[in-house]
Amino acid sequence: MHVVVLGGGPGGTAAALEAARLGAKVTLIEKEFLGGTCLNWGCVPTKTVLRSARIAWDAHNAAEYGLMLPKAGVEAERLMERKESIVEELRSQIESQTARAKIDVVYGEGRLLDAATVRVTNADGETDYHADALVLATGSEVFRLPSIDHGLERVWTSHEATSVLAIPETVLIVGGGVIGLEFACAYASFGAMVHVVELTPNVLPGNDKRVQRAAQEALEKMGIVFHLGQAATSVTQRGEHMYTELPDGQVIETDYVLSAVGRKPLSEGFGFPEAGIEMDRAAVRTDEYFRTNVTGVYAIGDLIGGMMLAHVAEEEGVIAARNAVRLYEFAEAEGLLAKLMHLPALEKIDYSCVPACVYTFPEISVVGSSRDSAKERGLNVVQAVSKYAANGKALGEGEAEGFVQIVAEMGTGAIVGCQIVGPHAVETIHEIALAKRHKLTVRDVAEAVHAHPTVSEAIRLACADAAAKCGV
Repeated sequence: MHVVVLGGGPGGTAAALEAARLGAKVTLIEKEFLGGTCLNWGCVPTKTVLRSARIAWDAHNAAEYGLMLPKAGVEAERLMERKESIVEELRSQIESQTARAKIDVVYGEGRLLDAATVRVTNADGETDYHADALVLATGSEVFRLPSIDHGLERVWTSHEATSVLAIPETVLIVGGGVIGLEFACAYASFGAMVHVVELTPNVLPGNDKRVQRAAQEALEKMGIVFHLGQAATSVTQRGEHMYTELPDGQVIETDYVLSAVGRKPLSEGFGFPEAGIEMDRAAVRTDEYFRTNVTGVYAIGDLIGGMMLAHVAEEEGVIAARNAVRLYEFAEAEGLLAKLMHLPALEKIDYSCVPACVYTFPEISVVGSSRDSAKERGLNVVQAVSKYAANGKALGEGEAEGFVQIVAEMGTGAIVGCQIVGPHAVETIHEIALAKRHKLTVRDVAEAVHAHPTVSEAIRLACADAAAKCGV
């Protein structure tokens, strides 16, 4: 069996490795760098920059910890060198993984000739690859607002913002979602004056209201100014200054403008519709098993929309590869008895158990539903909150303003969701994600002994409170 994967980002690489593990011959086609947007321009670069920002912010607040430190200066060039070295190291690790798995990695521009053939164009010319199963994993691209001229040299997207050689003194960020807030947090920590313009009435649209309030209040304390319910109606450049006009008539002058309004599936130019693949606007339409409407063709990751997260793409890639191999083996089995013996059990993902994280100060993480969204779906739920103000480890670390919020089903104690704002939130959320996936109740989590002092004790307390409210 020959599996061809188009796109070498987190999802495509995961699909290729899993297919190879299952015994398939695998060709992985990538236009530029393995690791995709996440490794080369997104998750890893931003978190590397945020680590430096955290040190700068802690130095700024050192007096609160009984320390007298000078103001932290920023050597942007060295910061970028560190970021690049980490990216290159991780990229080489992926290359080694694919080599050990005997995956044929082909660099070039891939385009479908039909539903089973990909033509790759590179410096060596054109080569066609025939697939018994094809996994589409072309990822996403930056969404560009029509009201902003991205040809202006002082207009950035997230790609440019992770490669700067100087920290701006003032910057306006269009978009108060995850990407916008993470960059706002970094720039403010480095001493920049930051404005955030968000179209909706709240930051982090779609999140729990308590989470939204906590995030905004924490970032406002860093000096970030929010313009909510506003949009960038026009952005102009005059010399070395940018002028952004808002609907209320306010004009904000900054050194740079960063457009961070999200991403969209990258599907144009690959020949998907021409190969008969059904589309949902820019996204490829699939069923819950990641099958497109064309037999033998699968799609995953940002390309299919949904939760545009690297770890989601990875899991989708693994499951798509398993389903592809199983269905191929089923189709190749000879005779009715053989087919019945190889009847494939296809896999899918329970997205309610997948965590999502925001790497601001403080960190934010969520899994499952908020209380409001659960009630909208007709669930009878309770909510319990444990504040870090009563947590010894959080107090000692100087991060006591956050909380753990658990949503559970009345009567059963089944975990419906969890929202965490506070220290190490992006790490501790996995306790609830794991418990939810394996159908543990809030009582089960509360009865697990948690070490003291740890911030995880707040999870135990929230679960114990939820269990009492649920009557379990």
